[in-house]
Amino acid sequence: MQYQNKSLGKAFDIINVLCKEPKTATELSRELDLNQTTVHRFLVTLTEIGIIEKLPNNKIRMSYKFIDMGKMAENHYDLVGDSRPFLEALAKETGESVLISTFQNYSVSYLSKVESSQTVRIVLGPGDRAPSYTVASGKLFLAHLDEPLLQKYLSKTKLEKKTNNTLIVKETLLQELATIKAQGFAIDHEEYLLGLKGMAAPIYDSTGKVVAALSVAGVALRLDEEKTQMTINQLLHYAQKISSTLGWNKEMLN
Repeated sequence: MQYQNKSLGKAFDIINVLCKEPKTATELSRELDLNQTTVHRFLVTLTEIGIIEKLPNNKIRMSYKFIDMGKMAENHYDLVGDSRPFLEALAKETGESVLISTFQNYSVSYLSKVESSQTVRIVLGPGDRAPSYTVASGKLFLAHLDEPLLQKYLSKTKLEKKTNNTLIVKETLLQELATIKAQGFAIDHEEYLLGLKGMAAPIYDSTGKVVAALSVAGVALRLDEEKTQMTINQLLHYAQKISSTLGWNKEMLN
């Protein structure tokens, strides 16, 4: 039984390496510190069950069968339901409202919300939409768009003032988006609604794609610089936990 467990572990080590990029048997042997006979034995088995395939250049990659298996498994995940305990925990720790949102037709769509325990609360919730350039989650999504899609958005969107803090100059917004992508989170400083301050962190799926945003939003007067930094740390922690439930791991960012 012990040998079988070790064998299963080695097989998953091989799969994990091949998921990142195709490798030759020799490269696998070197990277995993396994002798070539052992690697060959595992590769024969994985080929027979159809989850890897050999390319003309002798490199080995994961097969479409493996990709299809991943897609079928992904259907078992429920972003709203699976993330709910994390939203509740984050709301309890921060004392502010916590939301999950997605990006549809260049617009933020809020899917789920845990309300703040504070007497004075925010008003956004499931079903609500907001201009992407005015809220933290929207700016986060824009920051992760491919350049052609971002330029398409900017060409068709009129940047209008919602408050005096709204970013309506294209160059300023682009600088903000570059900062967001580099630091891994977004903040809006009452850019959509006076008195409302928000922070957002990305939620990744198993491919490393940003599929949702986790946000904390509250009354700006409660979120001073110290509280904001503490909240961002908590936000990033729970965004990573939710991403992990979708099959993401931190190594994908490296």
